[in-house]
Amino acid sequence: MTSRIRYTLILTLVLSLPFGLRAQTLPLLYNPTDARTMALGGAGVALEANAWAVDANMAAAALSAKDFAGGVAYSYWAPGLLPDNRFSAGGWFRTGAFAVGVSGKGNFSQLTELYGPAGEPAGSFSPRDLSVALGGAWMPVPGVAFSATARFISSVLGEQVKGTAFCADLAIHYAFGPVRAGFSASNLSGPIFYGNTSYPLPARIRGGATYSNLWIDATLEAEYLAQAGMMATLGVEGRPLEQAGQPRSWLALRAAFHYGPADKGLPSFGSAGIGLNFSGLEIDFGVLFGSPVLGGSLCAGISYGF
Repeated sequence: MTSRIRYTLILTLVLSLPFGLRAQTLPLLYNPTDARTMALGGAGVALEANAWAVDANMAAAALSAKDFAGGVAYSYWAPGLLPDNRFSAGGWFRTGAFAVGVSGKGNFSQLTELYGPAGEPAGSFSPRDLSVALGGAWMPVPGVAFSATARFISSVLGEQVKGTAFCADLAIHYAFGPVRAGFSASNLSGPIFYGNTSYPLPARIRGGATYSNLWIDATLEAEYLAQAGMMATLGVEGRPLEQAGQPRSWLALRAAFHYGPADKGLPSFGSAGIGLNFSGLEIDFGVLFGSPVLGGSLCAGISYGF
């Protein structure tokens, strides 16, 4: 089989797979990155910054009471279709009204065998996507911050099917009293090219708000994902052991419902998780359920901040 025919077969196969893997290019750019985000149904644009703020809303880092946060996470994604392994690392530091953060993440799909039109073996491949980002945030006045992030993307669908792209994220975060609000526009760029074939990046626009009291954070987020449409998430984090005047308790319980199209983007699912905090060391777990494709997806992460 000629390399051109093999290239066409690989590209056609991978980009025509059902939603769970490739209904849109580069799902790495809009799927949950860390365990807290997964447990809260993908919501994060209006939440307090954690170690993965570069991927959620980098502007939140400039409003944080912490000066540093960093963490790593592992996810097992979409066991109901073609599962893959995902890894992420993120971190940021803040000095005065400014914050700088970095992010790196990747997904590595299972090895897939290829066959030609007559059923003859045509090799194998393991699709993988990688993303590296650098973000900066500025708080011009107390309670309001802006951020900009630059991101490099590498996508490998086969031995001869590769693409790279650059994109940008812009965000704003507001925090005053018990209320937070956030807005972001992400994955802003032209298409990614696999050889002579181009596919648009999954541009997304998100807006959300969070209300907090001593025991609960409740967040509501709406999102428009290009080529998919509207999605929405309602998430709650409860801290049943919290006490007034004391440091944040060691236990957080999380749950959410995410609504999305059945065949594009992220379909509807429920999620739950737990967070453990020991003097700045956080261990988080998240799991998805209620979806034939995404049910059983899980994520575990560890981070540290001060």
